[in-house]
Amino acid sequence: MEWSIEDDEYLSKNMKNESLPKLAAKLGRGLRGVESRILKLNDVNSQAYQRSFVRQEDVEKEGGAPSQKLMPANEVMKRIKWDYSLDPNDFIVEYFDRVEETIQSSPFGAKNESVKGKEEMFVFAIPEHRIMVIKYKERIVWDKQKRVDRVFGSMNGNGETIDMVQATYDEWVQKQSEIDEYNKAREREMAFQLKAILGEHLFAALKDISSTLQNKAKTGMMEPQDIGDYVQDAVLLFRKARAVATEDLPGMPQNDAEALDLFSNLVALLPDDELRELILNQIFKQVISLDPSKRPGSRSGNDNQQLPDLNEDDLIETFVRGSGAGGQKVNKTSNKVLLIHEPSQIRLECQDTRSLQQNRKIARKRMQLKLDEYWNGSQSKTQKKITKKVDKKQKQKARNKSRLRKKMEAQESDNDNEIGG
Repeated sequence: MEWSIEDDEYLSKNMKNESLPKLAAKLGRGLRGVESRILKLNDVNSQAYQRSFVRQEDVEKEGGAPSQKLMPANEVMKRIKWDYSLDPNDFIVEYFDRVEETIQSSPFGAKNESVKGKEEMFVFAIPEHRIMVIKYKERIVWDKQKRVDRVFGSMNGNGETIDMVQATYDEWVQKQSEIDEYNKAREREMAFQLKAILGEHLFAALKDISSTLQNKAKTGMMEPQDIGDYVQDAVLLFRKARAVATEDLPGMPQNDAEALDLFSNLVALLPDDELRELILNQIFKQVISLDPSKRPGSRSGNDNQQLPDLNEDDLIETFVRGSGAGGQKVNKTSNKVLLIHEPSQIRLECQDTRSLQQNRKIARKRMQLKLDEYWNGSQSKTQKKITKKVDKKQKQKARNKSRLRKKMEAQESDNDNEIGG
């Protein structure tokens, strides 16, 4: 599925503050796919970074960055009520009901028949802090949790205002329809792939446990442990498929980590947003808890965070003859280290020195860095260095542009003075 500019912008703004499962759930994509895109957005030489950076420059040229403070719900509703270019009947307000403890919706123009006070309109009688979402027809134009405002264009509304929403609404509906159709096609494709890997019997079992969990979520009967049991049952089905496979099937996961990655692509297409995020979060925990000793260090943003420990039992190490420059010493001794981390299937080789022991130490250090990147993604030490370098480059670029602009303005001013003189 192609990454849109909107997807990249969402990732750029939230990848430092939100967890990988939450990002995957919001974007409807698998964990590994989101992780790969984050790496590209942090690479100044990638097309993804260039497109996102150019897009930001265009936004700034068209009127500067939007306000970093979300417009309050009450101000948005006042605009809808008093702006004669807007029809209040086109708007719906979603709010938290304290009695039912659920999100309820109300037409914007509904009369107040249940809340005490003089306010005649129901949406204005509701305490402002309980207003969660405001919609224009089917499109969200204000969202408290996501910090979106497409009425005034503040925060994550990215400068898009209600008149722009109205003008492009039909296009938005068409795009949503295309996205829905595409997601259905993705579901069919993913189901076909899983059926080929698991076989009819195990695939039917996966569908059965998935339906059971979704029904529990809909009826409010789901227990916290149900999510963990569901993910574990899915992993067991993939293990059975590997055990009974009589041939090397394309796409067959070779270990639990690969199975969980494939499974996350299916979970990302579930219609229930909350359930989708819960399952993806559990899958992520399952990946990093293949062994308790592999749990990564702090994700708090501290540059001095510890690298994950290596369990020697998980490493497959072989020594082979080296190649390339170095003379007969390299070509005649087995001082090249090949290292495989079995749970994650990360492979690397090291032939930096003539000493076998030195190469073994270097290989393990690199394996720790790779595992840190594999588990922590954008919060790993390697990616933090890349992000720091990118930020520094952006600031330098902005300073250079500012200097150039001032220089050109000064030259134009001198030219005008000469002509006037």
